[in-house]
Amino acid sequence: MTLKIVDITQQICPMTTVHVRLALDQASKGDELEILLKSEETLRNVRVLLNTLGETPFETHPHDEDETRYRITLVKS
Repeated sequence: MTLKIVDITQQICPMTTVHVRLALDQASKGDELEILLKSEETLRNVRVLLNTLGETPFETHPHDEDETRYRITLVKS
């Protein structure tokens, strides 16, 4: 199992989901992905993408105290 960090905090939609999709496509089954992102809109879009691809994050939480950045953690199925 490998940890892959996908930092899309500097990306804007729709490129955020493109970067997440590419990271998922390149990951092997069992790899852990940590997705760093900002804004609730991006969070919603990435969640929809993960759901569409059948991926279930096991953790989503704010990455900073003012809740403008988020972290999603999942293991690729």
